[in-house]
Amino acid sequence: MKRLTLVALLILTPLFAVACSSDEAKTTTTTVAPQVGNPDPPLPIDINTIPYKPSDLVALGNASIQIDTPVTAEDGTFSFNVSITSGALEPISLTPEMFRVYTLDGKSYISETAPGIEQFGTRTLQSKEVYTGTFSVKIPTDSEPVMFLADLRPIGDRHFPGAWVFDPNFTPEPSEG
Repeated sequence: MKRLTLVALLILTPLFAVACSSDEAKTTTTTVAPQVGNPDPPLPIDINTIPYKPSDLVALGNASIQIDTPVTAEDGTFSFNVSITSGALEPISLTPEMFRVYTLDGKSYISETAPGIEQFGTRTLQSKEVYTGTFSVKIPTDSEPVMFLADLRPIGDRHFPGAWVFDPNFTPEPSEG
């Protein structure tokens, strides 16, 4: 008899627990993580492994680049100033496609024209010439801008790609080694 009671108790316990539970007791919290995508186009293989921060002056071969802290206007336009100094002996030609803002979802955008702002990147620089302009883009999704890429490789083999992160709290993790 004890064995039968034990078997009945084991069978009924899960049913009792289900019958006694209520919707109030089943409060679950779901946190939606931001959608992270693969960079499109892919990042250059020889890009710096630790990205720079706004205001860092960076030599990318025969050119130096510095960006300001970005701002987002009321109309959603994301913009920042970029300054490029040519260190090449010959003129170098820049194109807008060399400069991109990547968002968390992996999409990238080149600078657009905006009222009072020309498209950033269309310029030929002479040796030691400084070009300062505003990189301006309106991101059509609600994905957050995370990085600025300057890929100067099309200029020649003495120019490199570089990336800046927009997160002011970014601190690189120490490398293992």
